[in-house]
Amino acid sequence: MIRRAAVLLLLATAAWLPAAPSRAGFTETLPYGAFMVDLSYMLSELDSAYDNRGRRTALVEPIERYEPGGGLQGVLTPKAAVQYQVLVAQIQYGILDNLTFGVGVPIVLQTVVNPHFQWSPGDYQSQLGRSYSQQDFWEWAKSMGQPKPTTWRGNEGVLGDVILGARFRFSDYAAAFDRAGVAMSLLATVALPTGQEAAPEQILAAGTTSWDLHSNGDFGLHLAIDKSFKSSLDGRLILGFEGFHEFWLPHRYDTPSGTINPLLLDYRPYVGAHYTIIPGDFTGASAEVDVVAVKCEARGTWITKGDAAKADALPPLMTLTFRYTFVYLQQTVWKSESEIWDWEREKLWRPGYKNMLYGQALFSLLRYGAPVQPYIGYRNMTWIPGKNCRAADVYSGGLRTLVKFW
Repeated sequence: MIRRAAVLLLLATAAWLPAAPSRAGFTETLPYGAFMVDLSYMLSELDSAYDNRGRRTALVEPIERYEPGGGLQGVLTPKAAVQYQVLVAQIQYGILDNLTFGVGVPIVLQTVVNPHFQWSPGDYQSQLGRSYSQQDFWEWAKSMGQPKPTTWRGNEGVLGDVILGARFRFSDYAAAFDRAGVAMSLLATVALPTGQEAAPEQILAAGTTSWDLHSNGDFGLHLAIDKSFKSSLDGRLILGFEGFHEFWLPHRYDTPSGTINPLLLDYRPYVGAHYTIIPGDFTGASAEVDVVAVKCEARGTWITKGDAAKADALPPLMTLTFRYTFVYLQQTVWKSESEIWDWEREKLWRPGYKNMLYGQALFSLLRYGAPVQPYIGYRNMTWIPGKNCRAADVYSGGLRTLVKFW
């Protein structure tokens, strides 16, 4: 049976609030009364996954098709490719100098899923005088009321799960941390169920929920520590570490009945009208290095009311970020009236792990009197193998704007 390829996508949206603009690192917050508006574009491309042995494979397993009561027609192998385009709008506000609240709104601009079907001939068919070709198979399927799935395009301007988050830098209350150049913070996130589930009767339909994007849990807790070198390295280096856990709640879905795809999605007679997915929690850690590549001379502008000394505390012109993230994935469980059907899905979501590399270049124009910070980024999951996870590459770019009204 064809698995829904869109569910296999891994895409980081607004699950983790980005570092605030004053410096890089995991623990930074906005100054009291300051707003930051962040608008970013993300392009995610996915055409492979890692299996239970850590081997890179196709997203969808090969499908063996048999004649009713007869021999093997052939093996249908979808080489599915998935592309997501996502616009993420974030607003953050400094409630205190060490407490920032943020809202992340992901909007999926478009999703494209291409099955790229391939065919391996099966047994000799006497009625044909040869084995089935792929064309023969789809003609046979059409006679049974099953159309050939084609490239699916959808989710044009569809809202994802809105993320609420708050970061509290509690180390500010101990002067010893500041003297040592160490900061510690706690980040909590909640995902609101505003995303759209995939249409159950469409084989290749893609949803926009956090589970479809596999980006974050329903609730998340992140504990972080940063070490800066203000004196010895002139503040040009920050080393950061973060540990986190993402919690999931059970999610209930309608079972497809095969109204559009009678041969491939007629599950309801033995699965039941509904089924439940209990996603496995995420547990992981990130290590990050932030390097000030270009600091730029401090200049007195309207932002600092002409005071060059105050401008020296503004972010440097160019900061480079390099991050490695390891995520352990717990078992995902399906609950329906068919244990066999449940296991067919669960074996694709057995315990595993992800290895993610991320790089970003952030440009801050605050020292030049422009309260904007453009940035570009790239996240890779194909260079370091994982296990029981999807291998997506994500390209991103965006712009942050700083505003203070009082």
